[in-house]
Amino acid sequence: MNKFKINIELKQKLTNAIMKQDQKKTDEKILIKSLKLIQKSNKKNYKNLIKESIINTTPTFKINKQSSKRGKRKVKKEIPSFIKKDSLRTMLSVNFLISNSFKNKELNNFYKKMSQEIIKTSFQKSKSIEQKTEIQKQVLMKKRYLLNFRW
Repeated sequence: MNKFKINIELKQKLTNAIMKQDQKKTDEKILIKSLKLIQKSNKKNYKNLIKESIINTTPTFKINKQSSKRGKRKVKKEIPSFIKKDSLRTMLSVNFLISNSFKNKELNNFYKKMSQEIIKTSFQKSKSIEQKTEIQKQVLMKKRYLLNFRW
């Protein structure tokens, strides 16, 4: 695959994950500011750092929550599932990165939060990696549900 095409897809995934209310221009500005901040703070190339952070937060399993109604009460089930497509895995890892950067209360600006989260995940010291490992542990605890899963 062409490098140019991969970079455009990565940029589109990041902007789509950041976007909340059809503010694509402001989201692209936030992305550019965070990438510049990443480039200034590290000697590594920002593209490599983003790829490393996405690889580090990419989960293999996902927990689906299903609610079923039995009589008057609702019963919630958590069923683990395997993520087959790589595109879904990368999108889930980007969502981990962005959701944890939103939760960061240390900094005021979102582009600073996002750049810090990307840098931390590339060095495997972030909350998004902890979130991924927690999900993997939950799935392994409920692996009896995976016996009926079609691989």
